[in-house]
Amino acid sequence: MKAALDLVDEARHDGSSLERLIAEVWPQAYRLAFSILHDRGLAEDAAQEACASIARALPALRVPATFPSWSYRIVVNRALSTARKRPSCQPLEAADSGAAVDPSGDLDMRAALAKLTVRQRAIVLLHYYAGFRSSEIAEAVGVPPTTVRFHLMTARRALQRALTEPQRRGVSQEVLPHAR
Repeated sequence: MKAALDLVDEARHDGSSLERLIAEVWPQAYRLAFSILHDRGLAEDAAQEACASIARALPALRVPATFPSWSYRIVVNRALSTARKRPSCQPLEAADSGAAVDPSGDLDMRAALAKLTVRQRAIVLLHYYAGFRSSEIAEAVGVPPTTVRFHLMTARRALQRALTEPQRRGVSQEVLPHAR
């Protein structure tokens, strides 16, 4: 969405520039929504709704330089809203291969992210994928910054456990002194 920054001023006043801006925003909006929802159909719906919201609200954006973080917030909020409406989002294993659209790319990481709650996944992706600070994430997901930091801490621990689990399973029980 950072690449679209040049178009923001033009898009506020010109319909064809707005179409180009949304066309540039769409792939990243979809990737982010898919990373949160792990369902292609829901991600597409959420990204489309987010892009429509971006187009409607663009004239009210006071500082065009904030467009990237502003648009990420809209996408994340739409994805979280979609997840709340449909809590039965299918797990990552049931989704189509998503390697081409998931920012992590690593199958172990994707599986570990899938074990997090939707809110934790959104917070982790905003922090590591979008580079948001705790205060920006707090604003995007509607919780205090301390709650964001708590979710980041618990998510990191869960990810670490999930990523080291396969290695532990490969170790013979006889090697582990407390297994007997």
